[in-house]
Amino acid sequence: MKCSICGKEAVRFIPYANIALCKEHFIQWFERRFFRHLEEYKILEGSRKVAVAVSGGKDSVTLLHLLKKASERYGFELFGITIDLGIDRGTQYSRKSVDIAVYNFRQLNVEYEVVSLKDSYGFTIDESKAKINRPVCSTCGLVKRYVMSEVAEKNGADTLATGHNLDDMAQYVLSAYVHGDLEYVLRNGPVTPPKPGFQVKKVKPLFLTPEEEILHYALLNGFQFIYDPCPYSEEFKRVSKEKLGLIIKRVERDYPGFTVGLVRTFEREIRPRLSAESRSEELGRCKICGRATSPGRDICSFCSIRIKLTGMGTSQSEARNS
Repeated sequence: MKCSICGKEAVRFIPYANIALCKEHFIQWFERRFFRHLEEYKILEGSRKVAVAVSGGKDSVTLLHLLKKASERYGFELFGITIDLGIDRGTQYSRKSVDIAVYNFRQLNVEYEVVSLKDSYGFTIDESKAKINRPVCSTCGLVKRYVMSEVAEKNGADTLATGHNLDDMAQYVLSAYVHGDLEYVLRNGPVTPPKPGFQVKKVKPLFLTPEEEILHYALLNGFQFIYDPCPYSEEFKRVSKEKLGLIIKRVERDYPGFTVGLVRTFEREIRPRLSAESRSEELGRCKICGRATSPGRDICSFCSIRIKLTGMGTSQSEARNS
């Protein structure tokens, strides 16, 4: 197949766009779309310091490189965050992930912070698997959201960017329809304003970019990222959300553009109407860490987990208030 633009040998065919592209033109097309989405959805509007969460995987590493280009175009400061989650299980998964993230930060000359979950909070994800009666992937997601927000705020960022891709967002949307949990997907859009009393908005610049295209872009650019799957990935595949992802992929093969249409229609047509009707409940403050917690709860979910794993008590609350 030949490139639709220059006639050279194509490296990728984009079914939903009906276009074949060589390496040079695929990279150009990919990056133009990225910047178009930034501007169309005002993802970085008003951002002065953007913290980007980098796990070492293809999505977050690609996002880091793209945001480096964006920082040069728009003039904002870029800061990297990586969490050492303490996932090992005989694979040294977290150590490898951190090493790769740090390599990319240094390659791009981006200031960064590596946060050790064990050193900073007293536990690891491996320990939570053994002691917490909830799916380990659920615990890990909760922990990452908490730590990323806290570290971003501590370092003066006004925006926190994560590498969620189109496939992730389509799963959120379809899961919301299936389970009737529209509030969850409303809280996880491409741009989530900061909660009252906090300073960081959360953004997902790759929310309309297919996972396979991110992988291809990363490979063509020679980015260093971790290929090893998380040791808990098989457990994740058993949950209903991942099964929905497989359904989406099958439909996309038969109807190219279905996934983009699913998410784009939700963002353009459904989210604005639901957001207008949604009543925002006033959040509480965790009496231990002071961060946001669900209405009616004195202790946030993160601190509840930390108490179970480390025996941490209310002394932190007393120290914080003194």
